[in-house]
Amino acid sequence: MGVVENPQDAEAAGTQRGVTLLVTAAILFSGLSVLAKLVGARIPLPEVILVRSVVAVAFARGTLARGDIPVWGTRRTMLALRGLLGFIALVCYFYALMHLPIADAIVIHYTHPVFTLLLATVVLGEALERRETGFIVGCFVGVVLVTQPRALFGAGETSADPFALTVAVIGAVISAGVYVMIRELRSTEHPVRVVFYNALVASILAAPWAWHAWVPPDPLEWTILLAIGACTFLHQQSMTRGLHLVRAGRATALGYVQVLLAMLAGIWLFHEEVDPLAWIGAVILAVSAGWLATDRRPVAPRG
Repeated sequence: MGVVENPQDAEAAGTQRGVTLLVTAAILFSGLSVLAKLVGARIPLPEVILVRSVVAVAFARGTLARGDIPVWGTRRTMLALRGLLGFIALVCYFYALMHLPIADAIVIHYTHPVFTLLLATVVLGEALERRETGFIVGCFVGVVLVTQPRALFGAGETSADPFALTVAVIGAVISAGVYVMIRELRSTEHPVRVVFYNALVASILAAPWAWHAWVPPDPLEWTILLAIGACTFLHQQSMTRGLHLVRAGRATALGYVQVLLAMLAGIWLFHEEVDPLAWIGAVILAVSAGWLATDRRPVAPRG
C-alpha cells in the first residue's frame, strides 16, 4: 500500500520547484542583458529584438510540436495582449539597458515586483503579507540607493539620464501587468504556448521597424544575437513555469538575485563605476528578495 502524500507537502515542494525555476530565469535574464548591451553598441535595438524573438519562436514552436501540444490555445485574445504588453516592456527595458549603466537598467526594471504585488492583490486575490510589505520597503530603498536620482542626490557623475530612467520605470509597470496576466493564464494555457505567443507578437511588431534600421551583423554579432534568442526562450520558459507555482509578487521578487551579477558585469565588461551607496542598495535588494524566497508556504488560494 503506497504512502499518501500530504497535499500541503506537495504544494510546498511545488513552490520550491518554482523558486528554483525563477532563480534560473533571473540568471538567464542577467546573461541575455549583458549580451544585449555588448551587441547593442553597433546593432540597432529593433534588430536585436527581431532576431531574439524569431529564435525564441523557433524554439517554442519546436517544443510544442515535440510535446504534441496545440499551438493556439483557448484564450487567444489574452495571449496576444500578453505578447503586445511584453513587446512594449521589452522595448522600454532594452532602451534603458543601452542608455544606462547595466546595473541601473536591471534594477529599475526589477521594481516591477512592487507593482506586481499590488496588481496581484486586486486582480488575483493574492493578498499582501507582512513579508511582502517588508520587501516593498526594502525594494524602494535599494532602488533609490542604486540609481541615485538627481532630485535626491544632485547632478553628479553617478546620476543617470532622466528620460532613460522614465522609460525604464514605464517598462517596469507594464512588466507587472504581464506577470499578472501569466499568472492568470496558468489555469488554461501551457507555459510554452505563452512563450510562443509572446515571441510571435514581438517578431511581427519588430519586423518593419528592424527593416528600416537594419545593420548587417558580422559573424561574432550573429553569434551573440542567436545566443540572446536562446537565452530568451530558456528565460521565459523558466519564468512562466515558475509563475505557475509561486505567488505572483513573491515570484517576480526573486529576480533580484541577479543585481549583484549585473553590477559585476558592468564593472568587468563595461568599466562602470559603482560607489558604496549603490553596493549598499544592491545588498538591501538581494536581502529583501531572499527574505521572500525563504518562505516555502504553498500558494494561497484565490478568494
